[in-house]
Amino acid sequence: MREKNPFMVTFGREPIEYVRRDVQSEIIKSTFLGDPVTDQIFILTGVRGSGKTVLLYQMADFFEQEKDWITIRCTPTGDILNFIAQSLLQENILKKYNISLSVSVAGIAQVNLQPNASNDKLIIKQVLRELAGKGKRILITIDEITNTPQMQDFASLFQALIGEKMPVYFLGTGLYENIMDFQNVHNLTFLYRAPKITLAPLDPAAIARTYQKTLHVSASRSAHMARLTLGYSFAFQALGFLYWNAGEVKSLEELMPDFDMMLAESVYGKLWGDMSDMDRQLCHQIAESKSHTVKEIRGDTDSNRFNQRRIRLKKQGVINTDRRGKITFALPRFEEFIRNTAFLYEG
Repeated sequence: MREKNPFMVTFGREPIEYVRRDVQSEIIKSTFLGDPVTDQIFILTGVRGSGKTVLLYQMADFFEQEKDWITIRCTPTGDILNFIAQSLLQENILKKYNISLSVSVAGIAQVNLQPNASNDKLIIKQVLRELAGKGKRILITIDEITNTPQMQDFASLFQALIGEKMPVYFLGTGLYENIMDFQNVHNLTFLYRAPKITLAPLDPAAIARTYQKTLHVSASRSAHMARLTLGYSFAFQALGFLYWNAGEVKSLEELMPDFDMMLAESVYGKLWGDMSDMDRQLCHQIAESKSHTVKEIRGDTDSNRFNQRRIRLKKQGVINTDRRGKITFALPRFEEFIRNTAFLYEG
């Protein structure tokens, strides 16, 4: 019986084979575990399929195993504050750390908080206060931040907790455009000053080594495969997944139709559908360019408007502007997608 495919194309799950992001992991660990603590929040951002969720889960798993840490994994939908309050009210926390829900009212009477939605903020503050006195720290994670009333309520409370010097930490993920939308909310500086880690392409040498070891291919073929992925995390998984399932592959070209279809259906279609008409137009200009020079791609487009779109697509992780005077796509075979398939995903 053949082994299970070690590559995974399902989002939100940690694959068996992956390239670790040790630098980013170490930044988060050393900052949160450091003394004194300089930051209590990190935002992981990058294009869809760049591995944000996998890194988030890895960090949550790590801190879950750390002494004196409690990890609460929230979803961006639903009542976030109620979920945190209910998580803190779990018997293994209240009993283990001998937590009291008694609070002082107007400095006169002691009242036991009843666990209901109207008391969520009071419960969170009270439990965190007691946990802080016992040397505990709390990590809250949220995958795919969006600008919702629930997320705004959480951000407002988190700011207050930081102001009260509570040992609470936050690690979240989000697409560039969603982070920008959220951090511009009036009176919320939650994300404005938050350190952001943009997930760069994976190390091509590490990708090649993984392919060579797992798929038992030659060094030259594994290097070729790594180049095809452009270091894009989902492409690394997708190409490995297809190669494993194919069994015998004479030429990588025979995998390209399925590779293109997987990229389109899983990532590029959604990415393209969410783009503005102006951003799509710039992508078409890049795809049609022979020299990939800024001068040719810009044409007679107004410079200010062109630069705004170029910066936005760069920060979204769609294009690469590292080579002076050149613009190329940062996503593998995105040019082929635009030429052959993109029209299917336009609303």
